[in-house]
Amino acid sequence: MLSLRNIQSSFAAHLFEDEPESIIPWIRADGIDPAARLQIYRNNLHEGFQKTLALEYPVIRRLVGNDYFRQLALAFLACYPSTSGDLHHVGTPFAWFLRQQFADTGYLYLADVAALEWAYQECLVAAELDPLDPLTLRDVPAQSYGKLRFTLRPACRLVHSPFPVLRIWEVNQPEVTGDETINLDSGPDFLLLFRNPSGISFRRIPEDDHRLLAAFTTGKSLDEALEVSLVSNPQFDLSAALRRCIEFGVLSQLTFYQSTL
Repeated sequence: MLSLRNIQSSFAAHLFEDEPESIIPWIRADGIDPAARLQIYRNNLHEGFQKTLALEYPVIRRLVGNDYFRQLALAFLACYPSTSGDLHHVGTPFAWFLRQQFADTGYLYLADVAALEWAYQECLVAAELDPLDPLTLRDVPAQSYGKLRFTLRPACRLVHSPFPVLRIWEVNQPEVTGDETINLDSGPDFLLLFRNPSGISFRRIPEDDHRLLAAFTTGKSLDEALEVSLVSNPQFDLSAALRRCIEFGVLSQLTFYQSTL
């Protein structure tokens, strides 16, 4: 006799299988054939998952079509079943899944479009913090600037792609009726997404600014971020880039870097 916990675990596992015969003997008919009863649960799982994923990735669904999107959703579910009670999180690894699916193909751009769509979703539900007041910097001694660590607002995301993902996203919005031509060689895109009172804003920013903000997201101090930036661009102008980043309104807090050495 299986324990209730084992039966429940086996039942959940078999919802993902096409031939769940081993669990059938443990399901009471009670007016409905056990296999049909199990199929009801399977359908609810598949439909709920697919519909949630479609809401989170409408551009991907439009690009690949409804039928193929459903195939992708079910394959994704098999590889990455949700571990959260919040349906919003089911799409978290979808961009990574698409990157694996389309590696070494002409459709790799789909993974980056998905990354942009997920960044949009994260901005929608992130907590709110006020932008950094630039006057705060006035009280920082000049000799301490290098130890400053900037924090980005929670409702802000960075996306980088060698493909023109913003153009792809824009021409695949429901209200678009104009030219939908896309040249996949017209990238790269360095994008900043952030929430404001009117919704989510998309902004193309210079590569230097993107790199600086990305360094801040990893907790690097201003000196460390400068070092990373100079490796990529020896002509990097920190003052100009930092000024632009503050003007974007996506920095929220600053602290002082404390060495652990």
